[in-house]
Amino acid sequence: HTVEIKGGSVLGGILGESELAVNSLHHQAIRDLGAGYTASAIAPDGVIEAIERPDAPFMLGVQWHPEYTWKTLETDFNLWKSFVEAAAKVKQAR
Repeated sequence: HTVEIKGGSVLGGILGESELAVNSLHHQAIRDLGAGYTASAIAPDGVIEAIERPDAPFMLGVQWHPEYTWKTLETDFNLWKSFVEAAAKVKQAR
């Protein structure tokens, strides 16, 4: 199914997309966001498919499985790439 990516979100900046087809296989979902978290992707049925925390150095969670398709989908590769780059920045700062 597709998800709508919120404009101005960290996720939107990483993916460069406003809508994305994802391979969501979950049977659980977020109902209520914790303090400081925002929904950055929503499915057509209203299910939150991605969250982030804009005040954190890097906090992004998705409900789909980019580990299955990172070799074939640039968007999923870019999710992994952004995670590795964020980890490298933390290591360099130590």
